[in-house]
Amino acid sequence: MFLSAYLAILATQLPVDVRAGENKLTQLDLKVTPNGLTFDWADADESLRGQLTPSPLRAGGNATLSAVLQPFTGDDFDGPITFAIRPLKEMGSTWSKTIKRQKGERGWTTEVTLPDPGEYRLEISWSTTHHKVVRGVFPVSPGSLPGWVTWAVGGGLIAIGLAIGLWILFGRKEPVS
Repeated sequence: MFLSAYLAILATQLPVDVRAGENKLTQLDLKVTPNGLTFDWADADESLRGQLTPSPLRAGGNATLSAVLQPFTGDDFDGPITFAIRPLKEMGSTWSKTIKRQKGERGWTTEVTLPDPGEYRLEISWSTTHHKVVRGVFPVSPGSLPGWVTWAVGGGLIAIGLAIGLWILFGRKEPVS
């Protein structure tokens, strides 16, 4: 009896991520698709589906996070949902936003900017019959070059090609014999 009470107290002292990471019932099923990352989760009361776009997610770029929560019985859930994102190795969320669903909308949508490449933890929480939190881990690729760099390099190559073509066409002088 004393040993089980001691183990229960010890388990409550573990960091939240260690306790929650082992519970398969609170993990999002993340899948990579051509449109972005999709996620699914369900329990006996409701199902949660959503997506994180674009694909691939790039550091420094904007991403759109959307979710739909569908109860299996009863009225549709119209309360707020909280999205939280943080780097996997850090504690506490670095970005969090609570969103209320607007009338006539089916789900919740928000924008987020992911600053650095690496793995991030997504947490989605809401309260229906009780407070629920589901989690998943997703990768963020290094950022690509800014668009103006691509246009500058492309424009420079076109200008060089045009100059060489004009020099060949008009600039060559053939010796007169």
